[in-house]
Amino acid sequence: MFNKLKNNVLLLIIVFCTIETAHSQLTSSPYSIFGMGTQAGNCAGTSSALGGTGIAFLSGTTLNTVNPASYGGLDSLQTLFDIGLFAKYTSYRTKSSNQALFDANLKYFTMSFRSVPRVGTSFGIVPYSSVGYKINTTSNIEGSNSEFNKTFEGDGGVNKVYLGNSYELSNNLFLGVNASFLFGSINRTEASSDGLYSYKDKNTFSNFYLDYGLNYKIKGNKWDYSIGIIYGNGKTLRTNSESSITTASSFEELKTQKKEFRIPRNLGVGLAVSEKSFRAGIDYEREYWSEINFNQSLMRTRNSTRYSLGLEYASFGNSRSNNNIIFYRFGAEYSESYLIIDQNPISYRSISFGTGLPVGGRLNVINISFEIGQNGTKNDGLIKENFYKLNIDISLKDLWFMKRLFL
Repeated sequence: MFNKLKNNVLLLIIVFCTIETAHSQLTSSPYSIFGMGTQAGNCAGTSSALGGTGIAFLSGTTLNTVNPASYGGLDSLQTLFDIGLFAKYTSYRTKSSNQALFDANLKYFTMSFRSVPRVGTSFGIVPYSSVGYKINTTSNIEGSNSEFNKTFEGDGGVNKVYLGNSYELSNNLFLGVNASFLFGSINRTEASSDGLYSYKDKNTFSNFYLDYGLNYKIKGNKWDYSIGIIYGNGKTLRTNSESSITTASSFEELKTQKKEFRIPRNLGVGLAVSEKSFRAGIDYEREYWSEINFNQSLMRTRNSTRYSLGLEYASFGNSRSNNNIIFYRFGAEYSESYLIIDQNPISYRSISFGTGLPVGGRLNVINISFEIGQNGTKNDGLIKENFYKLNIDISLKDLWFMKRLFL
């Protein structure tokens, strides 16, 4: 049974890598036109059902990637494989029109274990940002009152491969570090509908990045209390840009000015309470985007903030067996994004709920969650997004480090 599970996991990894290479787009948001696109946020494991909350939570039946210190909560015998998928329906509305689009894809793959006492380890691939938009506009022909149609398109994104470790410094105090490699490419195209010209711009990104976390747990008679802190120092990505313009009669590669793309500094704090069958947490996170200028005439940046809360209740049914636990989850999130477009701040809000269902024994769990949310505004010709998102996160477990006795 163990070999079959391992083979299935390896197959899923191969499929995941193949699909991600062929198509890394995870969004169709017009707001992904800016910078490196729309940030993926805390999308791994059960975080999507908890409003992205997890800074003060330790990993348990599923992996928590929000805080690298959380890996200290991993079981010393179990190896966890987490795979995430999503499907999203979004309605885009302006004051005069509306449109709907559907997205679906694999999100991430992670593996985690604790083979050494006091040390928890995790590695995997998760999205950092995604670009996916198609915008049709009209422009005046210079020197006349005539107009022509043109289309702006973009796709791609930035992925993160990480290796993280959490070390138990003392009883219930954990320090974690993620060492990540960020990589990806973003393609942007501007073209006229009559085929007179097409401008293409491609940017590829890569660099290493470190982020840190702390988690401290205070044990009480009935309730336990936790505080978590995360920090990232920011990073400038190595960028290579290629641009070209194609007309009806010519093709020309353009000399492009070196572009700088940066990941901002971030700081987050979380608080959590828990007992045997219940846990709840709140998060506050701040990213210092005001230090980064995108050189856009109608856009400026501000420091972004994120607030979230999450609740989880475990039902044991008629027995206390781990194989019968069903989890019920609820979450909410509000984010003030880094974007201010034509004096309009862009904000995001959502609520989520979900469940974790045991399958196949040995604590294998399928986590299903549903999100309802809004992003953007209809003011000054901008677009408001209303979305409905289904997340399916599969957590498979194997006892790779159990010592077996043979008589």
